[in-house]
Amino acid sequence: MDETIDVQDVKVVHFGLGSLGAAIARLVADREGLVSVAAIDGTAGRAGLDLGDITGLGESTGIVVEASPSGLGDVEADIVVYIPEGDPDTAVEHLEACLESGLNVVTVYPTLAYPLDDDEDEDLASSIDTLATEAEVTALALDPSDALLGTFALTLSSLAASVERIVVRRIAAPSSAGRLSLADWATMLAESLGWALDDLDESDEGAQGIHRVTGSMNGSEVIVVEVIAEASRATPRVEIELEGTPPLRLTLDGGGSADQAVAALVVNAIPRVLTSEPGLYTLGELPPIHCWASLGLLPADEDLDEDEDEDDL
Repeated sequence: MDETIDVQDVKVVHFGLGSLGAAIARLVADREGLVSVAAIDGTAGRAGLDLGDITGLGESTGIVVEASPSGLGDVEADIVVYIPEGDPDTAVEHLEACLESGLNVVTVYPTLAYPLDDDEDEDLASSIDTLATEAEVTALALDPSDALLGTFALTLSSLAASVERIVVRRIAAPSSAGRLSLADWATMLAESLGWALDDLDESDEGAQGIHRVTGSMNGSEVIVVEVIAEASRATPRVEIELEGTPPLRLTLDGGGSADQAVAALVVNAIPRVLTSEPGLYTLGELPPIHCWASLGLLPADEDLDEDEDEDDL
C-alpha cells in the first residue's frame, strides 16, 4: 500500500476586501487546499476587524485585517490575492510590496492585464515583470473581461481550419464590474488569431445598454465584441459566432454575478500561478485555467526529496 503523504494547504493573503475581495475570501474558505492566513485593507471601517465579519463568512476567523502591507514580509504565505481600490499610484506601490515580500500574486488589474498600445502601461508591465522575476515569484494580472467573456472564442477556433470573422456577445443584467476593457480584450483575441487589425472602433450606447467594439482588417470587419445589459435578464448568455471553415456557433447560458465570475477565475487560477516560472503573466499566456476540487500539491520538503532519491538507488 502506498504511504499517505499529507498535502500542504496553500496559504492565501487577501489584500483588498471590497465586494469582489469579499467574494474571493468566501470562495477560498470553501475550497479544499486553500487557507486564508492574513488580510489587508486600509479602508475606513475594515482595518482592525475580523476577516469573517467583513466578508460575511458567518464566523470569526481570528484574522485581523491590517491597514497596510508593511508586515507582509513577516507573513508565512504562498500567494496574495490583490484587488486594488483607489488611486493607481497607490495600487502600484501595493503590488510592488507584495512582490518584494517574496509572494506570488493574482490581481484584477486591467492596465496590467492589457498593457496594449500604451507606453506608460507597457513600461509598468515591464517593471512588474522584472520585479517578479528578480524576486523569483509569479504574478497574474486579470481583467473583469477575462471572466465575463472567457476564452471560449479561442477554444472554439481550435475546431476551425480557417476563421474569417468572429462575433462574441454577452447579454446579462447590468454588471457591477464597471466599464470593461472590451477594446483591449478584442485586440488580444485578434492577436491570438494572428490578425493585425488596421481599425478598431468602440461605441457605448448607454441608453440602450450596449457596449460594442468592432475591428477591421484590410478594410473588412473581422471581429465584433459586445456586451448588452438587459435589466430584466436573470440568466447571462454568451454567444460566439465564428465564420470560417467550418462555420461554428456556441451559446452558453448561465452564470452568477460579475463578482462571482471574477472570483471563480481568480481562485481557479491559483494553481497555474504557483506552477509557472517567475514573471508577470496575462490570461492568454498561461495554460487553460479550469475549476478544481482539491489542489493536491505536495509540500516542498527537502527531507522527502532525499528519501525518494535514496529509494531510487
